[in-house]
Amino acid sequence: MLDNDIRIKTNSPITDNGMNKLRVKTEEAVPFDVIDPTKVTRPSKQEANNNTKQNNLSYSSDSVFEKFIQALNNSPVLSENIKKLLLNNQFINHNIKNDPILNALFESFLKNIEMDDKEILNFLKFQQNSYTKFHGDFFDALRNLLKTNSDNSDFKSVLRNFLKSYDCFISVDETYTSIQASLKNIYNSLPPVLKEPYNNLVEKMILDNYSNSSDLNLGLLKNEILPFVGRYISKMNDFGAVRDYVSVLVHNIVRLESSSKENFSTDLDNLFDFLKFNLNLGDEKLQNIKLSLISNYETTKNIKNSSIESFIKLIESGIKDSENIVNKGVMEDITESLLFSQNAHIPLTHMFLPLNYNGMFMFSELWIGKNYESHKDRKNQKDLQEVYKVFVTFEIQNIGYFETVLLLRDSKIALEIYVPASFKNHSNLIKKDIELILSKKNISISDIYVNECIKKRRFNEVFHNLSERKNGVDVIV
Repeated sequence: MLDNDIRIKTNSPITDNGMNKLRVKTEEAVPFDVIDPTKVTRPSKQEANNNTKQNNLSYSSDSVFEKFIQALNNSPVLSENIKKLLLNNQFINHNIKNDPILNALFESFLKNIEMDDKEILNFLKFQQNSYTKFHGDFFDALRNLLKTNSDNSDFKSVLRNFLKSYDCFISVDETYTSIQASLKNIYNSLPPVLKEPYNNLVEKMILDNYSNSSDLNLGLLKNEILPFVGRYISKMNDFGAVRDYVSVLVHNIVRLESSSKENFSTDLDNLFDFLKFNLNLGDEKLQNIKLSLISNYETTKNIKNSSIESFIKLIESGIKDSENIVNKGVMEDITESLLFSQNAHIPLTHMFLPLNYNGMFMFSELWIGKNYESHKDRKNQKDLQEVYKVFVTFEIQNIGYFETVLLLRDSKIALEIYVPASFKNHSNLIKKDIELILSKKNISISDIYVNECIKKRRFNEVFHNLSERKNGVDVIV
């Protein structure tokens, strides 16, 4: 795909100076002992079932899932950082309001999170609808077809190619934005003597109307810009920021190549042909799937939310433009938390809600998961029962921190509610009020428990059955 690679040579001079050689004291040498092979190799039975458990998550020790587990407990907690923006007056007065860049954006953010009941619902629906690019009736239909043809490797291959090209095609704006950012970062990291010739190459790119100039831009990136930076890295042995920026740039060049209309059109035609001729879908059903794709694409392009936009502007400016180190650190932690919640290894839907409700500030997070379980007397795969689990946390200004675990099974709901210490003597009243509210909504209740919240929990402490995914379609580009 790329005609040029970047070769990096290490600078490891070797000297014959005897002073640098390792000296072995022969009088202290010992005979070489026979090593127990079980100490250094894995028995065959263990290799067959090479799974490890840590933090209630199961994984293969040979996979990248292990790194995800190690990063999980070290990742910033979203609620702790956003709480500073909403509930910590000392932080707001000493940092945000004294920041000439963030002060106005912060006021806009507070205004946009003033919501009534309907606006709260729309805010959560927006997040749910935009949680993934593969959302909507079209992708639901593909998921159902994948379930009924789970053993069809040809269908998985065709579907995988389409999903990759679809992802790149609708993300071309973001890809170009990332490419421009990488090129700028490389420029800032180059020595002054190389900046002018490098900038002369970059200025040849057409970034105003790139839809008709992708081939030209790709040619410049692959044949001129990358080789230029590659020669610098090779000659100067620069193992620092430049090489990291180049790695991101190469990734986005690959995505840009996959985003062409011709590539997307070919993969889309292959998918529809496979559905028609290999899966024997009728013309009417196939036509409905095609219409749902058009509707899904138009909805994705037009959907907006002012509350989310004001929040994103706030954290982006805090990272890029703010000179306040404390503000910059908080915004970086918020960004890392949001990106971590989108990790492919987390098979949960995550939503958050910063809110000013009737003059009272609060922050809430929702983690939603769907699992399947079977009763002991159910033997067939078709008898598997859908179980939904929801973990809700929210902290209210001047009131305290709450947690709720909701379990929906057989159209009945079970609730575990954890309240601040000041509410522990009102557990029975809280229970009765919730039972009354749910009964008015015609919701059947199996159990309700109300207890004092002793310790704040993270999502992986509630969803104990998270594990490395064994099935699915790989759409990594």
